[in-house]
Amino acid sequence: MKRLIATRKLKRTCEGCGKSFKKGEIYYKQRKIYFFEDGYGSFKVLADEFLICPKCKYKKEQRLKRYKEFQKVCVHPERFIETEWSYIPGECVKEPDYDHCLLCGGILY
Repeated sequence: MKRLIATRKLKRTCEGCGKSFKKGEIYYKQRKIYFFEDGYGSFKVLADEFLICPKCKYKKEQRLKRYKEFQKVCVHPERFIETEWSYIPGECVKEPDYDHCLLCGGILY
């Protein structure tokens, strides 16, 4: 994410809250680039740019920080455990592979 200062009023708004940016205000530009293969053997490039205000950026960072702390202390409630199924090699039948917690993403064997 790149920190920028608006040199003029921007027409684009914050992706999270819809705030517009006036001259002199700080905003962040987030650019995501995706590469994927076309069905004909050639590669395509797709890029997205998002403008984010400092308030939304701070909220996003804090949310990620709280989630990482939660992952350490998750007790894996029974109702949020899901079984992942996979195919048996050479057959058309699935078997249970492992359980994982939908809250924290942890794998339970």
